[in-house]
Amino acid sequence: MEETGGEPQTNAPGAAARLRSALRALRGRIPPFWRKWRGWRGRIPPLWRIPPFWRGWPRAAQIAAAAGGGLLLALLALRLDVWTPSIAAPGELVLGLAGREVQLELSDSLSGLRSVSARLRHAEGEAQLLSEKFAGGALFGGRRGAVQRALVLDAEAWGLPEGAAQLRVVARDWSWSSLLTGRAARLTIPLRVDLSAPRIAVLRGPGAVRRGGAGAVRYRIDEPVLRDGVSLGGDFFPGYPRPGAAGERIAIFAFGRNARSEAPPRIIAEDIGGNHGASAWSARLIERKFEDTAIRLSRRFLQDKVLQLAAQLGVNEPNALRAFQFINREQRARDEKRIRQIIATSEPRPLFAGGFLRLPRSAVTSRFAERRNYMSEGARVSQAIHYGYDLASVAEAEVPAANSGRVLFAGPLGIYGNCVILDHGLGLTSLYAHLSSMAVAKGERVERGAAIGRTGSTGLAGGDHLHFAILVGETYVDPQEWWDAKWLRDFVESALR
Repeated sequence: MEETGGEPQTNAPGAAARLRSALRALRGRIPPFWRKWRGWRGRIPPLWRIPPFWRGWPRAAQIAAAAGGGLLLALLALRLDVWTPSIAAPGELVLGLAGREVQLELSDSLSGLRSVSARLRHAEGEAQLLSEKFAGGALFGGRRGAVQRALVLDAEAWGLPEGAAQLRVVARDWSWSSLLTGRAARLTIPLRVDLSAPRIAVLRGPGAVRRGGAGAVRYRIDEPVLRDGVSLGGDFFPGYPRPGAAGERIAIFAFGRNARSEAPPRIIAEDIGGNHGASAWSARLIERKFEDTAIRLSRRFLQDKVLQLAAQLGVNEPNALRAFQFINREQRARDEKRIRQIIATSEPRPLFAGGFLRLPRSAVTSRFAERRNYMSEGARVSQAIHYGYDLASVAEAEVPAANSGRVLFAGPLGIYGNCVILDHGLGLTSLYAHLSSMAVAKGERVERGAAIGRTGSTGLAGGDHLHFAILVGETYVDPQEWWDAKWLRDFVESALR
């Protein structure tokens, strides 16, 4: 080989060329795959031609095998259980000083419940509230259906700080999912810890209130509340928004005939977290005495009026005196209960204006809150408190609406006979009883002075008259105050303005 300058020259083939040459040599020796498959096709039968392994078994054994396979598939479907347990609980919570109870409802209808846990997470850590396991097993699961559990939350006992927190609930079932640990449902409930009681500022209230009398108070609360109003002598009178004054509230209240007098009236409020606030003002409670009267039951009244009313009311008592005793005690109590049901809803604004009207040209035959002693043959046979005024005029005198309002009831009402009840707003109602006829219907609006009926002697009445009563909330009050326009301005309307 001749040497020259530069790189040496060679005629040897490269590596790529040698690889190509080797592959060409093997091509003729290894048959293509499709040629091998063509040879195997005749030797391997299709799957549908393979005889089942149970061929040749007795018929009963084949049926048992099919049933067992079906049960196994059903068990697999049941135990794999693609649905998680369900958790029913409140959407959000507010926790106050008083604590609260939270109801949980857990259910799993396929695998059954395996366990439940609940933890409270707050700014300073966590607290375990519930950890419970339910009976069951991996093969057949556990208890199916709903389970109720109550969580008692006590912010004061746990020393929880005010602010946001979370209640986390986890329920797990007995399914074979998640490596036999079961499917889990998780619920996070937002919770706010509020340990501050509502603050109440009294803006205007009466300096005194008589027993059997009423008044109105205006106040302000620093947060939205669930319930607020005046508490006096064991009775509660709800508050309402003051018209045209954002954030201010008003309440008409009463010092009932039988109310306790150990404490002055006070405004109470309960917020969403169950915290209670209270504020009293300087109001003097003035005591007064009520009359005791004796009413003789005549034979004619017992035989005619009482037995006739007993038949109307379905009282099966042939003895007139015993029928009167039943009506005066049992039926009267039923009627009072019904009246409380009728007046349970009141307009949240005042419908009245100015002093209330009295039956024109009428004489007083019975006064408010007197104790009646019913006498027969010189002995007292029954008693009752007369919560209203009896007013007598000419027979079937026209009865005006004492003030503007809405008709809550118009119809027969036990011992009160034909009766009309008007709502004047803010929990104030008026009642007109023993009417011979009624000129209004439930739901109608009436103006002050409009005719609502005529006097009569229906119900437990011995003669033609009007029984007129006024209620504040569920408490009867003396109508004489409401007939006085000056009293109304000083003790009620001054707080509304």
